[in-house]
Amino acid sequence: MREYKIIRTELGWILSRKKQMGRLIMLQYLYWSKNWWPNKWIAKTFYSQHSAESAMVVMKIKDKKSES
Repeated sequence: MREYKIIRTELGWILSRKKQMGRLIMLQYLYWSKNWWPNKWIAKTFYSQHSAESAMVVMKIKDKKSES
């Protein structure tokens, strides 16, 4: 199961997702092309918390469909 989180940065908010597979933890951040990327510094920045929350809902649904 994946855990999604909105992280507050100096410029705005970014989205992250974390998945634990045994002893391995995979942490990724939302990139501009709506892909997940392991680098936090090039993550897509949202300038309002409301837009970050709505993007998180969309990405949860998109990830759920791609897993099925």
